[in-house]
Amino acid sequence: MSDNPNGLSRSAIGKPLEVFRHRPFLIFWIGACISNTGNWTENAAQSWAITSQTIGNPHQGLLVEILQFADFCPVLLLALLAGVISDRVNRKVWLITLQSLACALGAGLAVAAFLGRATPWVVITFTFLEGIVWALNGPVFLAVVPTLVPRAELDRALALNSVQFNMARLCGPMLAAALIGAIGVGGAFTFNACTFLPLLIALLAAIPSTPAPARPKTASIYEDLREGLKFVWTSPGTRRLTIMGVIFMFLAAPLQGLLPVFAQSVLKGGPTLFGLMLSAIGLGSILGAFLLSCIPSYYPRHHLIPLAMCAFAAIGLLFSLSRTPILSLIILVVSGACWLLSLNPSNTANQLLATDANRGRVLSIMLLAQQGGMPLGHLLAGFLTHYMSPPWVLRLMLGTLLVLTVVFLFMREPAIDNLPRRSAGKLTLWGAIWEAVTACSHRPAYPAEIAVSSEKDARK
Repeated sequence: MSDNPNGLSRSAIGKPLEVFRHRPFLIFWIGACISNTGNWTENAAQSWAITSQTIGNPHQGLLVEILQFADFCPVLLLALLAGVISDRVNRKVWLITLQSLACALGAGLAVAAFLGRATPWVVITFTFLEGIVWALNGPVFLAVVPTLVPRAELDRALALNSVQFNMARLCGPMLAAALIGAIGVGGAFTFNACTFLPLLIALLAAIPSTPAPARPKTASIYEDLREGLKFVWTSPGTRRLTIMGVIFMFLAAPLQGLLPVFAQSVLKGGPTLFGLMLSAIGLGSILGAFLLSCIPSYYPRHHLIPLAMCAFAAIGLLFSLSRTPILSLIILVVSGACWLLSLNPSNTANQLLATDANRGRVLSIMLLAQQGGMPLGHLLAGFLTHYMSPPWVLRLMLGTLLVLTVVFLFMREPAIDNLPRRSAGKLTLWGAIWEAVTACSHRPAYPAEIAVSSEKDARK
């Protein structure tokens, strides 16, 4: 376990890019960044393909949310099985197989678009099939990172993975807007299919070809599942992370799922504005990654995670009130930073609390909580659009999120940082708020404070 609660060690703060000296990780990082750029390009194009074909359709909001549900629904069905598979197979072979399937599906969607067959339901079908691949891919993709860097540098590697993911999140929608404007959605889908090739090369070159992790020969899939679930539920830290993750993703879902509707119907924009809105979230996430490296090393994750979730909900409520594109984009940049500060420390904590033997299953449960909660949130948001406007859907769901995350902030779980529970003593309301935000009780005493304390003890 790292001695730094926020996921970045002191050396990571000073030299955040030093982990790139491990060549396999550098190759993997570059390939993943290129491929994720394609994924975000396709994601934006899929949303716009449906939105542009349903102008004036009263079911537009519902179809957009069904698209999001189709993308993440397979996680609900397959995440736990994917974790078991990850702990049983040769991870390199399995990754290459899954990425090849995703490439083929991306190419198929591009062909459908150029043939004029990319109707809303065709796009939703391809999105669902791709979602199956991503559900199986998630745990094994995360589980290979510890094989590329020493454990002491795992926190930095995970932070840099977040940076590349959000760089792709920033660039992908802008590329989508340019390609859609110049060629159409088919151009964006083709670009995505091509970006799988660098990742496949990176997987062949960087990932060690190790045999499947050792498992008892008599262990069944059911026994492996039960063992993983038992570990997560009986460990206070992973249990709290799971509960917070599913609630956060469920209630935060409409802020991203309804963006194309906001861009077109609320802010009266087009694909360029929609791409800029997605890119604003990506830019905020990149800024959040660098902000994370500036947080004092003593600041614990069990304070940071619920605090960032509270901030995300509050910022989302402001977004629901905005009617100008510029203000909306600024708000989305801040929300992207809060998004990263909520999820990156959660992912790092889960990686460090897991063991090498059960890492795939623990990460699959984390993905189920995070990505599985999102499609359910999209479905609820889509249902609510029949009874209220998109801004009011945001206000209802993010207002609920704000209340629940405030509860988590004041009922913190130190086991997230592998710390024992301790009594905070009697605090006033303002004192409790100050402690929740600043974590001042975790701040190391300065030499002057230690001297004063020693003098008082001597007088006693």
